Amino acid sequence: MYTLIDRRKINQARLDGTTALAAVEFFPKLQAADGFVGFYLVADGDLFTGIIVWNDQASAEAFDGTYRAWAKKLEEFGHKPETENKGETVIALEPQS
Repeated sequence: MYTLIDRRKINQARLDGTTALAAVEFFPKLQAADGFVGFYLVADGDLFTGIIVWNDQASAEAFDGTYRAWAKKLEEFGHKPETENKGETVIALEPQS
């Protein structure tokens, strides 16, 4: 697996509009992308962490142009990037069966 983590300071005044736009413009593309495993958004006050998990690095790289276009839109809405990390997922835990 391969994971991308994007942390941003959120512009609270634009959050509802951004979420609505993501539901139409970004999330469907993400869900339809080859190799997509899951997306998680964690909120801690005005610091949000987006986590995208892929089957492999090649799938993540194939989606990178779409992701970068969305990240640019986030910045235009005032959601300021803090950190971005990406790489091979070295530990993945799932519930015991």
